[in-house]
Amino acid sequence: MMAAAPLADEIDLSVGQPDQQVAPAIRQAGIAAIAEGRTGYTPKLGLAELRTLMAEDIATATGHRPSPEDVVITIGGTGAVAVAIAAVCSPGRPLLVPDPAWPNYRVLAASLGIPVLTYRQGPGGAAFLDLDEIDRGLTAGARLVVVNSPANPTGAVASADLLATLVDLVRSHGATILSDEAYESIVFDGTRAPSPLTTGPDLTFACRTFSKSHAMTGWRVGALTSPPSYRAHVAALHGTTAGCAPAIAQYAAIAALDGRGPTPTHHSACYAERYALAQRVLGDLIPAHSPGRLGGFYAWADASATGLTGLQLTDRLRQHKILVSAGEVYSATAPGCFRISLTQPADILTSALHTIRQAIP
Repeated sequence: MMAAAPLADEIDLSVGQPDQQVAPAIRQAGIAAIAEGRTGYTPKLGLAELRTLMAEDIATATGHRPSPEDVVITIGGTGAVAVAIAAVCSPGRPLLVPDPAWPNYRVLAASLGIPVLTYRQGPGGAAFLDLDEIDRGLTAGARLVVVNSPANPTGAVASADLLATLVDLVRSHGATILSDEAYESIVFDGTRAPSPLTTGPDLTFACRTFSKSHAMTGWRVGALTSPPSYRAHVAALHGTTAGCAPAIAQYAAIAALDGRGPTPTHHSACYAERYALAQRVLGDLIPAHSPGRLGGFYAWADASATGLTGLQLTDRLRQHKILVSAGEVYSATAPGCFRISLTQPADILTSALHTIRQAIP
């Protein structure tokens, strides 16, 4: 998913790790848990207080308040995605994923012997999903449709109306949705991204993580909200594969949601400024996303006019001491693309972007 480990003089724009520090109140909550000896196993599905706070945050963002009984605290967002895939899919029940997309969907499916079908993901808004391709995938047997908004790697955001239409389509096929909401709190206009939970809580698995919203990548704490009909199955899968999420991280996550920490959207303005900087410096390498909003913390660059592949472009940029992630990691149909992670301080990012522009004229 990322370039080789950076050398000391290289600027790493290949990995999705925020450069911000975890807020003091959140760090202190983790330290207090250690000092007070609250370091043993928690209940398998997570601390009750954290599950309740997550349900309340979901209600604030989506208008749907799940029962805390349907919220499981997982080992990061990846743990949530893995449990959802395992709960629904099997060798005879394919997974339907977008293209381009985070590669772990495919990797997780392959590890379980689950076939993967794809659909084309558009630039955003009402064009974010190709509903005809999704319909064909569902007709072909897919039982779980992955939606990732804001999208990794493009940053595109789906419209609420489009997600409501998707819910109707998926319901007509008797299937389910996996809504990967890792970046839902990082929308450049400061709002929260729409979710299929709003109109489809009975068929939507929603995956959250504190890694992006609160820069808690190494703490490994996320959450999976499941349809009530999957409650027992999800609990069994998570309990037997994970035991529980790290106790210290769970106590810290409580501080992230109970008012002691910053709001989930507090990094949005910073990333919006960095994206605008990338557009100014890189110009036509960053396609205009006129439909809908943007979010996340990546810029999806298109240098296909050079005739080079994403891997060739990545190699060229490494010669200039810049690490980015090749488009082939995310898509089989995006030649000449690469992903830039906007997770360096402004001065370092500015220097790196100018180097990219000089290396790819």
